[in-house]
Amino acid sequence: MPANQSTRLETKLEATDFLNEDSTHAALTQASNLFIKHISGRTELWAASRDWFMEEWGRDAFISLPGLLLTTQRYDEARQVFRHFAKLEQNGLIPNVIQGNVLAYNASDASLWFMHAFKKFTEATSDLNFAQELMPTLKSIIMNYKHGTTYERNNKVHKIFMDPRDGLIVSPAQSTWMDADPSSNGTTIVTPRNGKCVEINALWYEALNFYGQLVKNLSSKDDQASSEVVDLIRESFATKFWNRQAGYLNDVIEGDTKGDSLRPNQIIALAYASDLIPIERSTQAINIVKEKLLTPGGLRSLSNDDPDYIGSYDTTEPIAVKDLAYHQGSVWPWLIGSYCDALKEIRTRQDKAQIDIRNEIGQTIAPLVKFCLDSEFRSLPELFSGDPPFEPGGTTSQAWSIAEVLRILTIWY
Repeated sequence: MPANQSTRLETKLEATDFLNEDSTHAALTQASNLFIKHISGRTELWAASRDWFMEEWGRDAFISLPGLLLTTQRYDEARQVFRHFAKLEQNGLIPNVIQGNVLAYNASDASLWFMHAFKKFTEATSDLNFAQELMPTLKSIIMNYKHGTTYERNNKVHKIFMDPRDGLIVSPAQSTWMDADPSSNGTTIVTPRNGKCVEINALWYEALNFYGQLVKNLSSKDDQASSEVVDLIRESFATKFWNRQAGYLNDVIEGDTKGDSLRPNQIIALAYASDLIPIERSTQAINIVKEKLLTPGGLRSLSNDDPDYIGSYDTTEPIAVKDLAYHQGSVWPWLIGSYCDALKEIRTRQDKAQIDIRNEIGQTIAPLVKFCLDSEFRSLPELFSGDPPFEPGGTTSQAWSIAEVLRILTIWY
């Protein structure tokens, strides 16, 4: 099977001293610059810098923004990105894809990643003046998700809304990052994930808490948009998502018939909604993720013992073939960021020493950092095959791959 480049992952790195070197940080920072574009007087974050996806994607932009702009303290550019997408927000949704003047709002998670990135921005800058400026957008996201919003795709209206019985968000098929559809018309969606998705609801919970804290910090009187829903989610999340028999969080509930598949999206819940999950369950879940999903290149999108697992991804194949493997086993480097955040949360709750946590995280990210240093493109690809030797695939230079590795490297080394 041909790879998209000659560089290979080194799967066994005994020494990780190179993570501490200034040249390593400089190389990753330089790699991050590939995606930061200055066009018509404003900053754009492109999803990729080579091959395709060389445009703004809302989901990708806000998963990438903390790594690309906050770790490098490029706060003014971050403000430009937030302002631009805030102007484009409609009924609580930010565009998933921007291609020239054509905007697509077909994502249930892009707005929640916007909230997550803005939370990270305020933590880094303490800029309450900018928070005040963006409050109308933040409130619109919260209220529209709570009361329901829609978008149109393939001549159908798709709804995103909160179930008032449990506070959880219900989203339609093909509205998360796992959105492969070889037909491109909604008839061959590989991983529908319709229903209540684990990462959507973890980000929703985080967004509600963040919004409520901002309301207090800004001395606003409007906290009813979030406070009562937080209590509902606390009562329902762990009970509904926990798969007692398997020992991990279900990927989707009350929808997709394969929602109990072992997928990596639960890592986002373990990282950013950790207080919803008892430590005993968190420990079980991350142990299973480590055993079945973790590879030197990131996390598999599906467990390798699932009947639907596809272990190879060939970039040269037609979309009708390679889309079948896209989220059915292919390894995604960007997930390593949330995985390391979850490790930190869980190991800290287990009272592990910080040096031990640092060493575990170092061993986890070292193969990806080394790949970037060795790559002819001085970057990280979109994905790798799920089976050894983990052939690189997709675009040869993907924003969120670099951004999340740089973010974790900067925090810990």
